[in-house]
Amino acid sequence: MSVGDRPLARPKGLVAFDVDGVLLRGLFLSRLAWMTSPWVWVRSLWLGFRLKVGLITVREAVERAYSFQRGARIDHVLRAAESVRLMRGAPEVCAALKGAGYSVVLVSAGVPQQVVDVISAQVGADEAYGVLLEENDGVLTGRLVGERHSKHGKRVGLEGILRERGMSWTDATVVVDDGSNEEIVEAAWRSIGLNPERPIMRKASFVLHTRDLREILEFFPEGYMLGITPQSIAARHEFFRKAIHTCSIVVPAIAVWSEPFTLWLIGLMTLAYAASEIARLLGVAVPFFASVTWRAMRVSEPRGFVWGPLLFGVGIWVALALFPRPASTAGVLILGIGDSAASLIGRGFGTTVLPHNPGKTFVGSLSIFAVGVIIAMFYVSLPWAIAVGVVASFVESLPLGPSDNLLLPIATAAMVAFAMGMV
Repeated sequence: MSVGDRPLARPKGLVAFDVDGVLLRGLFLSRLAWMTSPWVWVRSLWLGFRLKVGLITVREAVERAYSFQRGARIDHVLRAAESVRLMRGAPEVCAALKGAGYSVVLVSAGVPQQVVDVISAQVGADEAYGVLLEENDGVLTGRLVGERHSKHGKRVGLEGILRERGMSWTDATVVVDDGSNEEIVEAAWRSIGLNPERPIMRKASFVLHTRDLREILEFFPEGYMLGITPQSIAARHEFFRKAIHTCSIVVPAIAVWSEPFTLWLIGLMTLAYAASEIARLLGVAVPFFASVTWRAMRVSEPRGFVWGPLLFGVGIWVALALFPRPASTAGVLILGIGDSAASLIGRGFGTTVLPHNPGKTFVGSLSIFAVGVIIAMFYVSLPWAIAVGVVASFVESLPLGPSDNLLLPIATAAMVAFAMGMV
């Protein structure tokens, strides 16, 4: 084929996006059920729960969900389509991929073809593939047509699309989130798990936790041309992570008002975070906690439970519970300010790495040493403050991973408490 004398360029490949949870924030069927009636929404939630725990298949869940729509007009479905929210950056990502020479396709085993067509037009995709609703003069019968919502529906559909374009699975990249996509993840050359459930988390080529779809471009060479690189994303996440650390400086102020309340508050938040992480591994996003985790998560962490925030909370709780307030205050402040300074200054200006930990720099260690000394001087004499700084710098420099969040406040608080007893 050609246009004039110029042959049509063969696409670099095909990028297929799942719709629910990837291009859409949330589930279309949940939105449709809510717009139908609160009772239908509750029944849909129950279906979703049974699906998550493996009591029913995707096919059974989708067929049952659309049976609730028997007698509704197709216009009702289209109104629900107009009310759903796209993931941040979805149109820009599709435009960038198409501009770079990729074909962009949307696939879904639960969203109707009419709705996928609407979303496809919004983001500028090349093709859309959704489930087929049976209707009679614009009124839904509550049944589905064909096998697109079956276990193999997405794979069969994508195989047909690839074949029509003269491509194979070696040309395909899939961006997915839930277990209904396991077959296409296994077949595709490259797969990106976006806020994925555990089955996808184990099998995907790359895993990303974010509410900004543009971040997937880090896995494409063209991302560099748009300023989206692993380094830029890591820096953004690290800054947010350390901003959370710095927020811990309010803990000593709350403890002045009521130490028991502060211990209860930190304990409950830490337990809530642990529950949120367990839910995340099951594919359920807990409001607030999931968003914070996704924005703070490092690239090395998403394959399993993220221990850093949990150990952060436990470290602060133990320091407050075990040591007198001046010592615990110093420990918490060194964690909140010193650890953040070590990370941000070390990454920004450090060039010489530590011999026992290539992931840390001398500049970073000097930063937390200085912060430790300054904070400790409010409670102990200068020689002891220097000792506190040395302890802080030593603990932070160790290759402990997230465990430094636990040990740093406890070790520095213990040192200040010891120094106070010696003065």
